[in-house]
Amino acid sequence: MKIVHIIPYFYPAWAYGGTCRAAWELARALVRKGQSVVVYTTDALDEHSRSTPASVVVDGVEIHRVRNISNHLAWRRAFLPLGFGSKFQESLHDADVVHLHEFRSFQNAVALPYMVRTGVPFVLTAQGGLPRIMGRNTLKVIYDRNFGARILSKAARLHALNELEREQFIDLGVDPQRIAILPNGVDLDQYQSLPSFQGFRARFDIPEGVPIILFLARVNKIKGVDFLVSSFNLLRSANPGAFLVIVGPDDGYLQEVKNQVRELGIENQVRFTGYLDGDDKLQAYQAASVYVLPSAYEMFAITLLESLACGTPIIATDRCGLAEFVRQNDLGSIVNYGDVEGLKNEIVRILGNPVDVESRADYGREYVLKHFGWDRIADNWLKVYQKCASKAEIV
Repeated sequence: MKIVHIIPYFYPAWAYGGTCRAAWELARALVRKGQSVVVYTTDALDEHSRSTPASVVVDGVEIHRVRNISNHLAWRRAFLPLGFGSKFQESLHDADVVHLHEFRSFQNAVALPYMVRTGVPFVLTAQGGLPRIMGRNTLKVIYDRNFGARILSKAARLHALNELEREQFIDLGVDPQRIAILPNGVDLDQYQSLPSFQGFRARFDIPEGVPIILFLARVNKIKGVDFLVSSFNLLRSANPGAFLVIVGPDDGYLQEVKNQVRELGIENQVRFTGYLDGDDKLQAYQAASVYVLPSAYEMFAITLLESLACGTPIIATDRCGLAEFVRQNDLGSIVNYGDVEGLKNEIVRILGNPVDVESRADYGREYVLKHFGWDRIADNWLKVYQKCASKAEIV
């Protein structure tokens, strides 16, 4: 099959979060299974840089990048690649299916009439983007009326990451029969043989033997890092030597968090590392006593799986789409978002039960490596693509 992906940012734009990583790993897995994969994206890389070259093949994935009008606007999630439509239509004549990543994007709006006119079926992965949250509500309403509703009605399949997102699609009037639930995964090769993490503490001036509470995500208000900082401040009475390590790029909220840390007088026990990837990221997970994802809203959170794959226990909030899954499979702890005392108590419990925690961490690592490999997930994606293509041929 020839599968064309449309996504606002792509390899190696890891600073834009988990959606980029998920799309890249899926594309690579599909190539390993003998499929032809073409990606149309923009030149977004991070806050300060653009990706080059315009066209390249990496691990068998054919990537075409269209330049954004402004990299500054792109970092603020306004991706405006002029000329995208003319580039994209070049691949449609022999495409079997198109896979749209993210719901409200300029690229999706431009691509829609081309796909409808040629009859090429498409799948939409919203990646948690259906609710009108995180501001710009007026623009989102306008987009939904002019493009979003038609994208939902014309899509051959709507991809939900879990039951929560499935219900969001249904609330928007989507027929449940058109919804496919498939999770994101992890690159198993990264986690089979983990790197040494012995130098992590020295690198960030953290004493040996003290607990490390890890936050690893974009530093955005919706990620709840302020909630975690408040809980960490309470934690110091029970664990005065503990350190909070905040890993991730600034996504508009870093200065507020630094101000909060300074006002609480805990600068000496908080480390801001900036963005970490590759072995550096794996070392952070392994060095941590517990990974906390305190988000106000999170559809999937690949970081929870990454932490488990490193053998590190996890705490997430009830606002995370994986919360019920984590509970049902006893993979970690779930706390109510905003319950500062409750989060503090759960961290204290984990730090005080090392034997139980180690056993659960081993179980969590084994579970993730068994169920969340991308090759397995890609097999299920191929079934979805094939159903879409076969129905299009009948029509």
